[in-house]
Amino acid sequence: MSSVWFQAVFAAAFVLLVAGILLWLRAADRKLARLVHTAENMERQAHAASAQVTDFVQTTTTVMQNIQGQLDGVSKLMEATKRIGQSAETVSCTVSRLSDAMAQTADRHIAKAGGKYKHQIADALDWAEVGYAAWQFWQTKRKENSPPVCSEHDEGHDNE
Repeated sequence: MSSVWFQAVFAAAFVLLVAGILLWLRAADRKLARLVHTAENMERQAHAASAQVTDFVQTTTTVMQNIQGQLDGVSKLMEATKRIGQSAETVSCTVSRLSDAMAQTADRHIAKAGGKYKHQIADALDWAEVGYAAWQFWQTKRKENSPPVCSEHDEGHDNE
């Protein structure tokens, strides 16, 4: 009889052990299901974050290309302004040398003529001097009246 009790206890213990293992496997399955669900959520969030980063990089690239284009334009404008200044300086030097050469030539002709055409040459020099003064006045007024590069306060700035 003890053997029957022993077998019954052993069978009950075995049933409890199998039931315990089944409960543990069921709990492990639930935890694994939650873990898989969490992993899927993380994957979706990582994909969304990746898409946002890609959009940000593309936008940044576009902005940088626009800035580079604007800097290239400003560089060309500055180079053109420098050339205009150099041209104006060259013209001014040329006019000054021409004026000096005309004065020297006139002085030589006056000396050769011996006073014969002195009054006519003096009048011509006076008119040349008036013309030169008018040209300088015109250049000064043209520079004063030329519009600045950015004529409006907000022009040239991003107002967004």
